[in-house]
Amino acid sequence: MITTDQVRSVLIPLQGAQLLLPNASVAEVVGYEPPELLSDAPDWLLGQVSWRGQSVPLVSLERIMGQPMDEQTSRQTRLAICYTLNGNTQAPYIAILAASIPRLIQISDNNIKPESEARELGSEVLRQVRVDGEPALVPDLDALEHRVLGVIGS
Repeated sequence: MITTDQVRSVLIPLQGAQLLLPNASVAEVVGYEPPELLSDAPDWLLGQVSWRGQSVPLVSLERIMGQPMDEQTSRQTRLAICYTLNGNTQAPYIAILAASIPRLIQISDNNIKPESEARELGSEVLRQVRVDGEPALVPDLDALEHRVLGVIGS
């Protein structure tokens, strides 16, 4: 049973980290498909994928944070299609490359704590926390959206 002090959330595995997002910010998790490459795009913008008839920019948060990223994909690789926050009709979604299948979790004051050994990971990481003792990153979806829009020009 979910109480009012719990937030339905999703943990999205990255390579060497995991993201924590409210479930409501994730439109859908889909199987990996190779993106259509964009010319002159930075290495963190992997290209665009087609989702429900729309072209959605695909990002690597590992690369945005300056972390190495293995370019190999597996049967477990997924795309987390996330809503953008500013109502931009040209780019209403951003896809985040997930290393494996995300999992649902209930977040409450009892199972989330600030990370005591936080490190600088860039403006797209809003907070570093521990969920049930595991490290997780809370991304700044607004900053991520602005970064993407700065490249694709929408």
